[in-house]
Amino acid sequence: MRLEQLEGFVATARCGSISAAARTLGLSRPAVSAAVNALEQELGAPLLIKRNQGVQLTPLGYRVLEKATTALELIEDMRKLTGADTKSSVSVCSTPLLSLHLTRNIFLPFRKVHPDVEVFIRNTYLTEIVKQLETRVSSMAVTLTALGLNITERAGDLGCEIVPLYTDERKLFMSAKHPLADRDYLVAEDLADLRIAFYSSDQEQVSQLYLPYFAGCYRVANRTDMLDLAARNEAVFIHPAMQCRHDFRVTKGDVVEKRLELPGISHKVPVVAIRLPDLSRGEQMFWDYLLANFRRKL
Repeated sequence: MRLEQLEGFVATARCGSISAAARTLGLSRPAVSAAVNALEQELGAPLLIKRNQGVQLTPLGYRVLEKATTALELIEDMRKLTGADTKSSVSVCSTPLLSLHLTRNIFLPFRKVHPDVEVFIRNTYLTEIVKQLETRVSSMAVTLTALGLNITERAGDLGCEIVPLYTDERKLFMSAKHPLADRDYLVAEDLADLRIAFYSSDQEQVSQLYLPYFAGCYRVANRTDMLDLAARNEAVFIHPAMQCRHDFRVTKGDVVEKRLELPGISHKVPVVAIRLPDLSRGEQMFWDYLLANFRRKL
């Protein structure tokens, strides 16, 4: 078992994909993939499951990640004893749409100010957020809190600090050419002949709230596919509005957003930052930067 295998696996687990891990480590994608594959072969079992939106840890992967992280921390401590140069690291988990905002407006500017701190941003399903913190795969999270998953309550039981960042609102996105596009808001009767697009992942939660109002659905791999369907006037989709407004199809006006009025459904989406207690110096620096700058460019 070699050091580069552990580093490649830990970076992939934290970043959520081999490509992102390769960028973080400054290596080629094949090199990181080979390191992870070699570790899996040596252990005789898969550690990661490849999905459309990145990778997911297997149950064994979670256990190995904990051990590998401890091993790398021990190596870092030994390097410090000899005065060797070493970098602090921060692991943040977030949902895919929020991670785009984090990367562009928090992660990249932070790295310019603090090049000695490595930041890993891991794309994570809502249902896995608390597990990431509980297993210490990530030391902090930026996440939605709705959908009855009790994320803040469960994080509070871990002793986490929870800070509200802003409140988004789910809206319906549709083609500007659709006959309903000139309405200020849509009601249940307006949705009966429409088809809704949502993620094909089993972790998808939002569709369960809205699907009964629609005539049918498309299951898609990513947000790009959703926007393409909407732009072609083949389907609509529902998403937190602020997280979609920067897409070029929305800014061009090809896709427009509409407020929804549906009985018994709250469209408010609180977004919070969560952190474990006892952060390292680098983690505390990133946390402070995150809180001070997150709302910029929303």
